[in-house]
Amino acid sequence: MSRVVIVGGGITGLSAAWALRQSPHPPEITLLEQSDRVGGCIYTERYKGFLMEHGPDIFLTRKPQALDLCRSLGLPTQDTNDLHRGVYLRCDHSLHPLPEGMSGLVPSRIWPLLSSPLLSVHGKIRVLSELFIPPAKDHTDESVADFFVRRFGQEAFSKLIAPLLSGLIGGAPEQLSLHAVLPHLPVLESQYGSILLGTARTRSSDSTSSLKSLADGLSSLTDALYHQNQSNIHLHQKVVGLRRSNAQWTILMDGGHSIRANHVILAVPSSYAATICESFSSDICDVLQKIPRRAGTTVHVAYPNAALPHWPLHGHGHLVDPVEGSSVIACTWSTVKFTGRSPHGRCLFRLYVQGVDQSDEEMIAHACKEMKLAHGVTIPPLFTRIHRHPYTLPCYTLGHKNRVEEILQITRTYDGFHLAGNYLSGVGIPDCIRSGTRAAYQVLNTMRKPE
Repeated sequence: MSRVVIVGGGITGLSAAWALRQSPHPPEITLLEQSDRVGGCIYTERYKGFLMEHGPDIFLTRKPQALDLCRSLGLPTQDTNDLHRGVYLRCDHSLHPLPEGMSGLVPSRIWPLLSSPLLSVHGKIRVLSELFIPPAKDHTDESVADFFVRRFGQEAFSKLIAPLLSGLIGGAPEQLSLHAVLPHLPVLESQYGSILLGTARTRSSDSTSSLKSLADGLSSLTDALYHQNQSNIHLHQKVVGLRRSNAQWTILMDGGHSIRANHVILAVPSSYAATICESFSSDICDVLQKIPRRAGTTVHVAYPNAALPHWPLHGHGHLVDPVEGSSVIACTWSTVKFTGRSPHGRCLFRLYVQGVDQSDEEMIAHACKEMKLAHGVTIPPLFTRIHRHPYTLPCYTLGHKNRVEEILQITRTYDGFHLAGNYLSGVGIPDCIRSGTRAAYQVLNTMRKPE
């Protein structure tokens, strides 16, 4: 029987193991995870009736992989609170509602945009003129900033789109690749000649929320995948290298022991993958190291409802205008966004702070300052939770798609070796599931070929 070793127990690796097990004749599967838990960046914590997501808190249903997987596992999904939806932008001490219908960072509804105080009359006219700006003739890679300024003008980019980019994607928009980060926008521009027109014509009439979570937190998804394959998952197992010989792979472990396999799926961050690949391919290692990474920290704070002068709140959260120079990028109003995230009479907020190097005290100070500026909170939080995400989040900078293609071309020369992860073709949960599943299908297709 063929043996497959999966390195990495995040959602990507767990999805690869799940897909392999669905085969009528599944191979022998071994999954190795260096930490003390599975889930990777998906990490739900429960404390005194609060439910906190230290990683992502939602997944998109427009990409069906996560929703389909939840259904296959029998996990009921949870909708966001659409009665109090909306996102705000903090400028100085004021929260301003972002125009409704900013679908995919593009205004899909004209009237909310025209009535928004965030843009001047000139800025609104410039946005509407996007309908008459001809599409680009040069289809080479373009930065996200250059694209939005070209289509909608500098004011709309600075006041509306840049804060959304900062909160949702991160990275410098002047360096981010449009074709890698938002590949649907060049398609709309080419097909319809206008992003506004293309968005309006392709907007779904489905009124159900495109954002989903799980009532018990997203860790219930990775926990379910873990229990499906528990006997073959080994924690505290760090892989340090690979060696190819006699049509098999030898997986080298920290501590000197090793495992042999016919196929290897590396489902780890690009930096870790580069370290492992260095043992057998400097070419793969070199390209992986060219993918920039960013770091951030989530800080949860909880308060009694009475601590907020304007409670109850109506919205899912707020972004911070980059011109504010704050270390805080965004704040999720968790109690409002989802039901069941805090006990009665208490409210929970999750703030995303740039970087990981500051002390806990400094992180908490940034969070409390933001809560005072945005919500007028003047008392200390009931408790705080801090979770750092070191440099594991990829940035899709200009030329990213070419780098990925180069990586995949090299890996094809190594039989039985497969890469999967958020640095290839999408950072969201559905993207990672698709990446892990694709690697599993590559393994299964190879196994079906006649010797």
